[in-house]
Amino acid sequence: MQLNPKALATATAIFLALIWLVVMGFSLLTGVGKTTVNTLGGMHPYYGYSWGGLIVIVIEHLICGYVLGWVFAKLYNKYLK
Repeated sequence: MQLNPKALATATAIFLALIWLVVMGFSLLTGVGKTTVNTLGGMHPYYGYSWGGLIVIVIEHLICGYVLGWVFAKLYNKYLK
């Protein structure tokens, strides 16, 4: 079974961005998990524990998720044959 690179890339990008949107948004609203979010977010360039940082990290995960999903689908299809 062949994977559709565009579909997998889009699904991966949306999934990764939604995870950060929910987790960091909840943390910003309630303060729960601030240390964990700061630790994980510190590995990303231009990260800040703020609403602006949330937008930056969601955009970053949209881009990275799309690229990783597309590359994975292409490699999977290539080695499937």
